[in-house]
Amino acid sequence: MKLSIVIPAYNEEEAIAAIIERCLAERENIVRQTPVEDVEVIVVNDGSHDRTAEIAGQFREITLISHPKNRGYGAAIKSGFEKATGTLVAFLDADGTCDPRYFAGMCNKLIEEDADIVIGSRMTPESRMPAIRKIGNRFYALLINLLGNTSITDSASGMRVIKKSSLAKLYPLPDGLHFTPAMSCRAVLDENLSIAEVPMTYEERVGRSKLGVVQDGIRFLKTIVDIALTYAPFRFFGIAGIAMFLAGFLYGLYPVFYYLRYQSVPDYMIYRLVTVMVLIVTSIGIVTVGIISDEVIQLMHRRNGRIRGFKAMVHQALSQRNLIMFGVVVALLGIALNYKTIWKYLTTGTIDLPWVYVITGAFLVMVGLQAVALGIVRRIFALLRRAEEERSKNEIRC
Repeated sequence: MKLSIVIPAYNEEEAIAAIIERCLAERENIVRQTPVEDVEVIVVNDGSHDRTAEIAGQFREITLISHPKNRGYGAAIKSGFEKATGTLVAFLDADGTCDPRYFAGMCNKLIEEDADIVIGSRMTPESRMPAIRKIGNRFYALLINLLGNTSITDSASGMRVIKKSSLAKLYPLPDGLHFTPAMSCRAVLDENLSIAEVPMTYEERVGRSKLGVVQDGIRFLKTIVDIALTYAPFRFFGIAGIAMFLAGFLYGLYPVFYYLRYQSVPDYMIYRLVTVMVLIVTSIGIVTVGIISDEVIQLMHRRNGRIRGFKAMVHQALSQRNLIMFGVVVALLGIALNYKTIWKYLTTGTIDLPWVYVITGAFLVMVGLQAVALGIVRRIFALLRRAEEERSKNEIRC
């Protein structure tokens, strides 16, 4: 078993010598404390304009890769991975913030738990990370955990150990600083990948940071959302849709109780009921987008993944048959509630029924038609999946 440590470096002349020396010095400890038998160190000079390449080139025990121009943090790490000969690959930042002595514990954690990735978590009491960055990292970790039902604490750590055989499952990954949150998000959302953490200290960096808190923070957020949409769209849209449905449901309870008590609804509540209608109808539309997106991804990747937990309940409740039957019944109920009003309006052009019946009927018809449309779309995807399965079987026979 061999460990390849990749150090991406861009204009790090102040810190590069020290981090290389520390990594080289740690090789003996890693071999002694873990099943790893050999350690190599790879420095990737990512188009630096200072003496980074010159200083790194003075160390004969490392492999030096130089990009003619700056390609980005993620691109530098990927170049190192391509050159790596280890069964395990690792990386850490060149700015002196991460301590290579944690690699031994991270390797042991990966081997003991048979994990694909082990992250060095900087979210410890001893961490000297700036407060604004700590808040941002906690937010991104919370978002990823919410999407993936996990409990990682540091989604953007720049120190990790990875099985080289797992890189194919993680790619594609971006070239920029959002390389690390993208990797975390993919690992969390892919059922075929497992992720673990080891607490570590985090020091103040040497030299000037390349991270822009606002610009890169927005890029991190966009990356997490994009990956969530391509890996688990139902999880993303389902959370938003259910939250909106609950908001509409709770906001609509008072008018319902008022009607049950007084058999009427005051005119001032029309705005409340319109808001409830918009929230609930929109929530159904959002959940529908999530389910359809899930169907598209499963069809594209020929995936028939196991559906468990809450998602399984929703998929069962929103089966093709249930949706169409529910939609037809609800739409007819909405029409039945107003059939006299509809006929009178068509024949006389007037309406004398209380507005609450009209609003409620319209709401029921819209919900019903949405349910029928989703049921039909799910039927189409079921037919397409069946055809794809038949095609795959024929390919195997041939």
